[in-house]
Amino acid sequence: MASRSAVLSIRVVSDARGAQQGLDATASKVEKVEQSLDRMSGPAAAAMAALGLVGKAAIDSASDVEQSTGGVEAVFKAQADAIKAYADGAAQNLGLAKSEYQDLATVIGSQLKNAGTPMDELAGSTDDLISMGADLAAQFGGSTSDAVAALSSLLKGERDPIEAYGVSINQAAIDAQLAAMGMDELTGAAKTQAEQQATLALLTQQTADATGAFARETDTAAGAEARAAAEMENTRA
Repeated sequence: MASRSAVLSIRVVSDARGAQQGLDATASKVEKVEQSLDRMSGPAAAAMAALGLVGKAAIDSASDVEQSTGGVEAVFKAQADAIKAYADGAAQNLGLAKSEYQDLATVIGSQLKNAGTPMDELAGSTDDLISMGADLAAQFGGSTSDAVAALSSLLKGERDPIEAYGVSINQAAIDAQLAAMGMDELTGAAKTQAEQQATLALLTQQTADATGAFARETDTAAGAEARAAAEMENTRA
């Protein structure tokens, strides 16, 4: 009987030791898992934050496109589809995202329209000026948006900004151009439209050397960077 008790005691002690060893091993594994999770928590949090920023950027980009499209439709009416088509190709043709092109088109189109440009010419004239802005930026440096802003200022009669792009237009030159075009006797709204035509004629003459400059820089680092940035913005939208 005593022998059996001794054997039983040995087994209980042995089993208890085995169980303790198992618990110790399990605790060690759990601790290692916890340590691993702790190490992963920082990068995981950073990844989640990055995803949140990407999501917000995408929402903002989509909102920009939606808002700019609304502006185009309000200004160009039946010609809006033509501007949208130009905007779709603006990333590769001008280094502008769709929303950027449409924002610029809304401003320039409004100015041309208010000065009397016929609706059937509005989309084409607007695209010509934005394309000129891209060429001036490629020729003289800076962004296309800044160059188009200078063109917009010129249409408002503010002639200083455009001088940064090698253009010098004053009232005397405009009056001389009006006379050459046989429009120097006009008054009122007709004179306003004629002065815009004279200004654009002088602008075209003085920017002739820059025409096609953006296309000529297709293979340069600056041109590639501008197109890539525009395409990325379109992708986010």
